[in-house]
Amino acid sequence: MMCKFAPSARRKCYLGLHRQQGVTLVELMIALAIGLLVTIAMLKVYVDSSRLYRFNEGLARVQENGRFALEFIRRDARVAGFWGCNSDAEPYNGISATSDAYIDVAAGHITGTSDDGLNSADSITFRSATGSGAPVTANMSGTDDNITVDSPLAVGKAALISDCEQSDVFQVTGNDGAVLKHGVGANTLPDLKNPYATGARVYEARERTYCVANGAGKDKDGNWIPSLRRAYGKGSASACENGDELLEGIEDMQIFYGEDTDADGTANRYVAINYDELQKNRIVSVRISLLVRSINNNLTTEPSPYTFNGSTVTPGTTDKYLRKVFSTTVTLRNKAIN
Repeated sequence: MMCKFAPSARRKCYLGLHRQQGVTLVELMIALAIGLLVTIAMLKVYVDSSRLYRFNEGLARVQENGRFALEFIRRDARVAGFWGCNSDAEPYNGISATSDAYIDVAAGHITGTSDDGLNSADSITFRSATGSGAPVTANMSGTDDNITVDSPLAVGKAALISDCEQSDVFQVTGNDGAVLKHGVGANTLPDLKNPYATGARVYEARERTYCVANGAGKDKDGNWIPSLRRAYGKGSASACENGDELLEGIEDMQIFYGEDTDADGTANRYVAINYDELQKNRIVSVRISLLVRSINNNLTTEPSPYTFNGSTVTPGTTDKYLRKVFSTTVTLRNKAIN
């Protein structure tokens, strides 16, 4: 830039150019320090926001899994022991004990095991018919006759037929349109105990066991994720750990059974299934407690103590999972028959 002015103005121009200098080292260091502080502040905000997001996401997942787990179990508990419109009478069980569809009706509509699952969790088994049933549309001419219904069941399914006075449990061995067969082999005899007329109903019968076992996946630290599993049919209690995985993060399950000791229909005490004085035919309700854990670790800054089943537990220093306890008491709608 040239100063093309009068001599006096030119002197002022040169002085102005002389005064235009760059920043000093001190100023540069101050600017860098301020920029670093701003960057650190922004980074902290990001880290805190990310941690809060992960915490809220983990908490939401824990609450969702806990509610769904209780709902799954509650639904089967409420229908346990439903054997048609006369559930007070034990149905005749014609399914062969060697069949995979066998349901041990005589064992009772609700049984369980204590402290034999993952983390010493309990398991519980329900037995019942389910659904609204399919109406029988033709009279049976005899106990060996096939059953005609308006909505057939699949072959191999366990079924209940009931007319409010009597009931039979059998395995469907054939499905010819709307005609159900109950042949020998899967059943001990080809005959039902009773013939049924139009108006009777056929339901699917089932046995389901819920337990806590390792799931199919691992968390980010490589640890197996505990899960709620459900197994079906014969031997479901012993096979539950390989049953269908319903929900991740279910770490423990403890179940107490409400016993009606004075025949007023209300539980007087809640005890474990292996309590010596428990009479299973007096069980009127179940109390279910679930310990639900976040899927991933490091959601809390410090290990979080929790109280479950009457005991307070302080996790190890590396255990920073988020945990929450869910409990419910379910009144059984059907009277025990065992």
